[in-house]
Amino acid sequence: MKHLSILALGGLAVLSACNSRPANQFDLKGSIEGADGQTVYIMYQSGDSMITDSAVVADGAFAFSGIIDAPKGGVIYIGTPDWDNKAVANAYFEPGEMTVSGLKADDFSEAVFTGSKTMDEMKEYESLTAPIGEQMKAMRDSMKSATDDAARAVFEARVDSLSNAYVKATTDFIKSHPASYYSATLLRMSSARTTYPELKALYEGLTPEVQAEAEEVAKELTALESVQPGKPAPDLTGNDPEGKAIRLSDLKGKVVLVDFWATWCGPCRASLPHVKKLYDKYNAKGFEVFCVADDDSNVDGWKEAIKQEGMEGYHNILRGLKRIEKDGKFVDFDRSADQSDKYAVHYLPTKYLIAADGTIVGKIDTDEELDAKLAEIFGE
Repeated sequence: MKHLSILALGGLAVLSACNSRPANQFDLKGSIEGADGQTVYIMYQSGDSMITDSAVVADGAFAFSGIIDAPKGGVIYIGTPDWDNKAVANAYFEPGEMTVSGLKADDFSEAVFTGSKTMDEMKEYESLTAPIGEQMKAMRDSMKSATDDAARAVFEARVDSLSNAYVKATTDFIKSHPASYYSATLLRMSSARTTYPELKALYEGLTPEVQAEAEEVAKELTALESVQPGKPAPDLTGNDPEGKAIRLSDLKGKVVLVDFWATWCGPCRASLPHVKKLYDKYNAKGFEVFCVADDDSNVDGWKEAIKQEGMEGYHNILRGLKRIEKDGKFVDFDRSADQSDKYAVHYLPTKYLIAADGTIVGKIDTDEELDAKLAEIFGE
């Protein structure tokens, strides 16, 4: 009997080992109406790869399993994963057992996930910001019917106030959820409208595990650190409209305005006459303009705009962002030669002023600020 007991215990141990699931495995079970025989897809980022998996719906149900080391944002969908499709929903896939319900073959808007802590945190954030978003939408709708500039200015001020409230709600959530992987997502999304000191403080407040998932933010901080006042200006390289290789560093000894712009950007084009006025005023004293255009797919239009705007005297290059296509369809961007990334550019126009010694004076946000800086530098 004793021998049999040992065998039995050994058998139970083997059975237990066979039934154990890896700690980094996720299982997603779903229920859906009216989709039998159709294919449901999930897609999420894992390292540098985009993972896509599929399952056929049978008796109103489907299931997925996979290996994942940390919560990953992605989507679940039928058809195509674009937002014109109603049968698509945001999701977080993370180790453990998850379920999703409330799906219909043509509408995923009522999706309800359970078993995902990160999804719960996302819903918590959405409940905090949804009222602000609704007020902003109402204000923008009201602006459309405003009949005079004074009324429109009132609405714009209210929208700005609500926008600040939205940013504060986001910042407060990140601060109070340092171990949430959704905080990493929010920090990535808000990095473009967050100052360097604020972004650095928020990133450093995250747990090490969440920081590891915010790799893009770490890269952003590195880029922002390199363009702080007093830092050596990152070099910019490219070919001018005649095909000649030029670089920003060749202008050392000159005061340089670096202008990131595009032919299709209305505010960029609107700012160009003022830049031209300053160029004409200070060029003989050592002022140059180095323009980086986001027009790699419109080279002829870029060259024509340079002539139209009287920019022939400037130093002009393209951004260097290349499209990657497969079977005639866009797949991704090749950013290996992207000059804008060196200056953490997220919106256009973005302007930086470079001192004659090749160091960053600062980012320039308004015409008035540029006027004052140049007057100070050239002693006027």
